[in-house]
Amino acid sequence: MKYTAPMDSLRFRRLAEELAGKDPELSSRLQAVRAAAESLRSGAAQAVEVFRRRALELGAPQLADVAVTPVEPDEKHLDALQFKIARGRLELLCIAIARGEGKVRVVGPFKRGQKEGPCAEAPLAGPEVESLLGERIEALVREAAGA
Repeated sequence: MKYTAPMDSLRFRRLAEELAGKDPELSSRLQAVRAAAESLRSGAAQAVEVFRRRALELGAPQLADVAVTPVEPDEKHLDALQFKIARGRLELLCIAIARGEGKVRVVGPFKRGQKEGPCAEAPLAGPEVESLLGERIEALVREAAGA
């Protein structure tokens, strides 16, 4: 039997200290960005729910299968949070980034597993980002419906 030494826990304590020390203010910036992301997500979920309810009222349940995920850590970057809006393989990402004063990047709609894009950026809050997100949600639903 081959003997394997245990991993050095001190090594990983030091690694955590090193990485946490690179940007000690990130945690507080992420809290501020979370508030903005949660607000955007709430607006997106409300818009999707209005669409879903009306589609069901019109007897078109095939249109109502649109989902909005909770806000979660971004899949690629430590300094960002994201939520997704999806219908089948079509996705739209809304990424709140905690760099500088903060910004939102909206990606898609695109087919999961294929190249992501198109991308657009806007401030964390306000009419510009709300309009951008609304336009992209509409594009996702239209593309899913083949319109």
